[in-house]
Amino acid sequence: MSMDEYLAKEFYTPMGLERTGYLPLRFLKKEDIVPSSTDPFLRKTTLQGFVHDESAAFQGGVSGNAGLFSTAEEVAKVYQMLLNGGELDGKRYLSKETCRVFTTTVSRISRRGLGFDKPDRHNPQKSPCAESAPASVYGHTGFTGTCAWTDPENGLVYVFLSNRTYPDVWNNKLMRLDIRTRIQEAVYKGDAGRKKITGRIKKSLPCSRRKGSFLLQF
Repeated sequence: MSMDEYLAKEFYTPMGLERTGYLPLRFLKKEDIVPSSTDPFLRKTTLQGFVHDESAAFQGGVSGNAGLFSTAEEVAKVYQMLLNGGELDGKRYLSKETCRVFTTTVSRISRRGLGFDKPDRHNPQKSPCAESAPASVYGHTGFTGTCAWTDPENGLVYVFLSNRTYPDVWNNKLMRLDIRTRIQEAVYKGDAGRKKITGRIKKSLPCSRRKGSFLLQF
């Protein structure tokens, strides 16, 4: 069984994720997927519904490093499952110990965790997270303009998806303006007077994992 088939069978389908998977043109309409980039060199076309990452593309669009499409709402469900210690809606997908090890382990030579990125407490200016994010936060950022972070101390899942590489990869406004981190910081600053952050999804857009958004309403 291929990796994409295994993930769909064991995770995405039982979790009720209808817009999550590899090679999304097999189960979504092309117009429901935002284009990620115009590739004038390798594929010589506008990429819409196929992975942007060249290494993953050479593997047919199914790879461990890239190629997964979804919506912000469904990405949030995956991270909520991790936040719940491996459970979602009463069904267990991962053991508590597996979730604990993968979300708390930190490298001795870098800020990285085991499968996840972490805040950089030794060099805050280069940290991928907001200054107010606690050290326990785990998640990841993406080249095409994404991030997903889970804060176990506050029970918060923050997902930001965009297609900053469209129409080309030279658009660096997202990084230059530090938009993802500033939004995350605004969430924490807006909750300065409360002990716990709570939020709900107000709106979600059916886009690629790297190209959607949802709004938290507090």
